[in-house]
Amino acid sequence: MVYTKRKIKKQAIIAIIIVIIVITLIITGILLFKHFTSNEYKLEQIGYNEKEITTLIKADDKILNKALTSDYDKDLIPLTKQKYFLWKNYNTYKEYIKDLATETNTIDYKDVVTKVNVNRNYDYYTHTKDTDMNQGNAILVNKYYKLPEQYAPEDIVEVSNWYAYGTMSIRSEVYDAFKEMFNAAKEEGITLIINSGYRTYEYQKEVYEQYKDANGEEYADSYAARPDFSEHQTGLALDIITYGTSGEEFENTDAYKWLQEHANEYGFILRYPKGKEDITGYAYESWHYRYLGKELATKVKNSGLTYDEYYAYYLDKE
Repeated sequence: MVYTKRKIKKQAIIAIIIVIIVITLIITGILLFKHFTSNEYKLEQIGYNEKEITTLIKADDKILNKALTSDYDKDLIPLTKQKYFLWKNYNTYKEYIKDLATETNTIDYKDVVTKVNVNRNYDYYTHTKDTDMNQGNAILVNKYYKLPEQYAPEDIVEVSNWYAYGTMSIRSEVYDAFKEMFNAAKEEGITLIINSGYRTYEYQKEVYEQYKDANGEEYADSYAARPDFSEHQTGLALDIITYGTSGEEFENTDAYKWLQEHANEYGFILRYPKGKEDITGYAYESWHYRYLGKELATKVKNSGLTYDEYYAYYLDKE
């Protein structure tokens, strides 16, 4: 009897050990299955390092899926970290980075995103497209976005000499906004004067050709738009100065300072800011103001972006 009990006890112990082994194997199998099917493992096999994997696992699904379904891409994380990154431009970002790599090993990803978003990875007046006229006052016109051929707005009105030097015209809504701004500035002892407003296709062509004939095409493209690529041709742009100043002198006036603080309240933005020449494509113009409407002008000012950048990220419908 004693022998039989020992035998039964031994068999029970063996059975328990077998169950433990089986359970352990099952758990191990499950863990191994989870490991080899995990995103972490897949990313490691693709070539991402531990730090990159941690970042990708925490990223949104679109970034993670891009990493999981493509070859290793060292630019994926630094590109998608940029505030104004756009997925639709991803392949173009990569092409631009490839071009830059022949010149330097250091890539400024913020600059890459900015330049590609505003088409500055291309030469001026190449890869041009028709601007979206459905955008109304928000239309973008620059060296890549063009107006319909020989475009002329229908609501052009003549500007009183009270507000401008010489014979001048502008779109009716812009004129009303300027007069409101003029009166507000006047109450603070500031006089704003329109020095240039709407320009027809023919007139803009003449302006551009004069610059070109005097100093060459490169110089002309820095200071004047080609016809059908001009903001003045939209009837939405004004050159604003004050008494006793012209051109670059305007930056040093109280009128300029007032506009920097208040222009957006009346629907205007400084279109070609200092230090942004490589984005806007134009030399800094302290006098050139673009009408967008009060709400949009305030959004653009608060963003700290040029209008080219703002349009690309927030308004471009493509």
